[in-house]
Amino acid sequence: MNLAAFRSPTYLALGLFAACMFILAPCNLIAGALEAEAAFKANNYSEAYKEWTALAQKGDAIAQFNVGFLYSRGLGVPLDYSKAAEWWGKAADQDMAVAELNLGLLYSWGKGVQQDDSKAAELWRKAAIRGLPEAQQYLGYAYFSGTGVPKSGSDAVLWLTKAAEQGNVDAQINLGVAYLTGEIVDKNPKLAFYWYEKAAQLNDSKAQFNVALMYLKGVGVEQNDDLAIQWLKRSAAQGYRGAEEALDRIHAALKKT
Repeated sequence: MNLAAFRSPTYLALGLFAACMFILAPCNLIAGALEAEAAFKANNYSEAYKEWTALAQKGDAIAQFNVGFLYSRGLGVPLDYSKAAEWWGKAADQDMAVAELNLGLLYSWGKGVQQDDSKAAELWRKAAIRGLPEAQQYLGYAYFSGTGVPKSGSDAVLWLTKAAEQGNVDAQINLGVAYLTGEIVDKNPKLAFYWYEKAAQLNDSKAQFNVALMYLKGVGVEQNDDLAIQWLKRSAAQGYRGAEEALDRIHAALKKT
């Protein structure tokens, strides 16, 4: 039974970004925004597109982001990553962190724009500085892998830690791996356990499995078979195969005693 390897970020576009920034808009914009949101919730994406586009053309950043989102999913309009990039670019120009994050994803994929890892990292840095944990995680992984930026363990740990402290599970797991292996930072099994446990408490099945192994082996924490089995059961309950197999082996060993 081995601990999981470094986890690359899950590249998924964020869902609809709704914020109380609506209250800062002029009254005529508020009405259109509320109508668009109601249409979206009712799955009337064509009407949502119509309302958000009207606001977006007047410079409303949230509407610009949401029009881009509709294009990125093909909701109410044909799927068109170039249009998504165009509208997310307009919102990013107004310093919207989530637009910078998603536009960075498109540059990383090369969808709708020319593939450009450096541009992706640049956009993620802007969003990361604004405090967006997903962007901090992507930027940390970019430094870990040297994708779009020079490879740097210290910068990777810096940004992963910022994301992890905000509850980003991928960042917590990757810090666990980093401190356990010593690949990009000095080995520290106790810190490895600390971050794995944080992710496990957020119900990540792989992290729960790793916490169980560390309890079984006494790595970074005092050895404790009972707690190990508890974490294996929580992981297995979510269908994590490694935990299921570990429990089977433990039960088989107990039958022989």
